[in-house]
Amino acid sequence: MVLKVIPVGLLSVNCSILVDEEGGNALIVDPGADLEKILRELQPFKPCGIIATHGHIDHIGQVRALKELFDIPFYVHSKDKFLLNNTLWPGFERQIGASLPCPEPDMELKDGMEIVLGEEKLRVIHTPGHTPGSCCLYWEKGKVLIAGDLLFKGSVGRWDLPGGDLEALKGSIKRIFSELGGDTLVVCGHYEETTLEEEKASNPFIRTFLD
Repeated sequence: MVLKVIPVGLLSVNCSILVDEEGGNALIVDPGADLEKILRELQPFKPCGIIATHGHIDHIGQVRALKELFDIPFYVHSKDKFLLNNTLWPGFERQIGASLPCPEPDMELKDGMEIVLGEEKLRVIHTPGHTPGSCCLYWEKGKVLIAGDLLFKGSVGRWDLPGGDLEALKGSIKRIFSELGGDTLVVCGHYEETTLEEEKASNPFIRTFLD
């Protein structure tokens, strides 16, 4: 499996495209903006699903357009369905070029479920806190965690938006650090990649949360 990480939109959301080169299929994670850029990166592969790590508009802004183009299933956790058409701030959807209304999910992400792409599997880890339905995707063979807005290089996801919960966020962080190895590569929801080891050593939030 090949992983492409494409920063999209004003907020540099990391849209991940996971490709099964042998089978020719691709999963799209967090298609928040820049539809044409995403379509270019997809070629020549065939999209087979869209996954949102959480329901914030900057991560789901192109779900509608992709579903209209490819008629493929959309996955999100049921606890984030209430966010799918929440613009967060007046006019924010226009700023980021979101295509609304966002469709209802075809499949609901659940903790522990496996999403198969060719010979590889992604394990869903429910990590509430940033939103009630926030989920990470763990590719065990590649030692990669697609973390959404749970964890950032030097920071963590904010908890002051609708459905945010600091205590839940702390619990999710503790779970990730207890279950996964320090050499796990973390694809954050925005900006730079990192590793769990690096964040444990230098991230002030992580040091506080893990005490």
